[in-house]
Formats: sequence, structure tokens, C-alpha cells
Amino acid sequence: MTGAQAGGSAAAANQPEVSNMLTFDIEEWFHANYDNVVPDLSKGSSFRAHMDTLLRLCSEAGCKGTFFVLGCIGENYPDVVRAIADEGHDVASHGYGHELAYKQTYEEFKADVKKSVDILENLTGKPVLGYRAPSWSIVERNLHYLLALEELGLKYDASIFPVKTFLYGIPTAPTEIHKPRVNGRELDLFEVPMSVMKLAGRNMGYSGGFYFRFFPRFFIKQAIRSANRQGKSAIVYLHPREVDANEHQLDLPAKEHFIHYYNVRGTEAKLESIMKSFRFTSISEHLQRQHGLKW
Repeated sequence: MTGAQAGGSAAAANQPEVSNMLTFDIEEWFHANYDNVVPDLSKGSSFRAHMDTLLRLCSEAGCKGTFFVLGCIGENYPDVVRAIADEGHDVASHGYGHELAYKQTYEEFKADVKKSVDILENLTGKPVLGYRAPSWSIVERNLHYLLALEELGLKYDASIFPVKTFLYGIPTAPTEIHKPRVNGRELDLFEVPMSVMKLAGRNMGYSGGFYFRFFPRFFIKQAIRSANRQGKSAIVYLHPREVDANEHQLDLPAKEHFIHYYNVRGTEAKLESIMKSFRFTSISEHLQRQHGLKW
């Protein structure tokens, strides 16, 4: 019995059918969307080491996940993308070059996603089923961009965060997996929104990125248990750079630096503990089992 099975059976004793979803946004340390920030690319990168860490953690915990990969990562690290697929994880699209979707025209967005999908499918020999926008950049004003994903034959989107921040979010968006409606029509596409909890009457993230680094381990575990007791699945998301406190950092203003880098030092151990305490799978496997996804 693996650590995930042992820990998961204890953590999910009241709701054994519920599995959570493990996701990673696969990009370099310098992929961000802050104005007037120009990274020094001559510094190099520890990207391969980060990916080795993530794949090792998944293997040790007996977890499968969804890796949302930039197309340019596929070009620069084809062996890494193949390794993700060879270990049984989903390879999904994160776009090509980490451009914000709401700063692209519809046609630019569609071409960007298609370019990334073509690169990833050529590398893995498997269909790309899903997409997540860089920095959660599907918002109310470009929600119709989901039509492009449907047109490209993708099966799900995981770009919507039902919160409101200065960078992203649709606070009124449904918090359950659903088929979104655009222009009065239900799309043949699942929307898999990021997990939120209610805090002081407002939606708040708890299980990914800054929220994962900010909240203590016991708090995140309790939030996941609470969701599972209600029959709901939680979604974890992180970036490769978040498991390495020694990776290069962007020169950001104080608030942005705090959001981007707070408590990176504790992320790997926290992630390992949570992965071994709950049942995790990929988004496509979850949709196949729970929502009848076929492809």
C-alpha cells in the first residue's frame, strides 16, 4: 500500500469515493505577467530539477496529476514533457508563451492555444484534452474565448477562479464543475473552476499558489476534508518554481513579491504531506469517472 493509499484511506474514510485533483502549471521562473518587469534570462534555471522533484513526489505518493504545460516548454524541454506523459500524468495546455488571454484577440488566443496543443500532442502522441489560462486570465470580459477551446476540440477548461483579485477572477462564477453557457448556448466543454471556500461571506482560495503557501498545512487539510465530506473534490495547483527557495526571483514591487514568493521554502514539505494525506488524480480521470467524459 502506498503512502497516498494509506493516508488517503484515513483522510477520506467518511467519503471514500471522493478524489481530489492535482495540477501543476509548467513554466519557468521568469514566466509571469507583471508590467515593466524584464527578467535576466542569463541567470539560468533549475527547471529540470524542479520537474524531477514534482515527478518524484507524485511517484512516492502514488498520485496522478494534470500538468498544464506551456508550448515553449515543450520546445525547450521535449524530454521533460515526454517524461510527464510516460509516468501516466495528463499533459494539458497552458498556452504557448504565457500571454494573458484577456490581452489577446479571440483569433490570437485561438492560435496560441492551437500552437501549444500541436507541440504537446506531437511530443506525447496523445490528445490534449484541457487548457488552463496563464494567471487565470479567462475573466468575464473574455468568457466567450471558451468557444475557441470547444472549436479546437478540447474537452475541459480549468481557467476560472471564482474569486476577485486585482489580477484575475470571476467572483460570481459557479464553484462546481459544469458545462458553461456562452451566448445562450451550453458548450460541449467542462469548466473545472479552482477550489474556493467561504470566508467572511466571500470566496477565498486555499489550495493553490499563494493560498497554498500562505495558509498553514493543518488549515489546508481541514478545508480539503470539509470539501470531501460534502462530496466535493478539491484542486491543488502549484508551479515548479514554488518547490525551490533558491530559484532565481523576479525583481517585483513589495506586494507582488510577497504574493509571488511568500513561504516558498515550506512548499515542498507541505505539498508532500498533503499528497500523502488525500486521494489525488488528474482532471481528465476525474471527469471520466464522475462526469462521463469520453474522448
